[in-house]
Amino acid sequence: MITRNTQPDNKIPIDPDALLEAFAADITLAAYRVALQTGPRGTWPHLQLDLWRTLVDRVKTWRRELPPCR
Repeated sequence: MITRNTQPDNKIPIDPDALLEAFAADITLAAYRVALQTGPRGTWPHLQLDLWRTLVDRVKTWRRELPPCR
């Protein structure tokens, strides 16, 4: 997991492309972990539900950690 400063510093410019790349990397890692845990014995619907729950958790975490949009 990538840690971020939760207190925005207006003096540091925020690169939206870098944030999106970091977000994509974070949710990819989360999805990969779920897929590995499910393994080949898991069913497709079970994998889909686990992926959905994991991605929702990651999005909520990012929402709390990122500075508010202006």
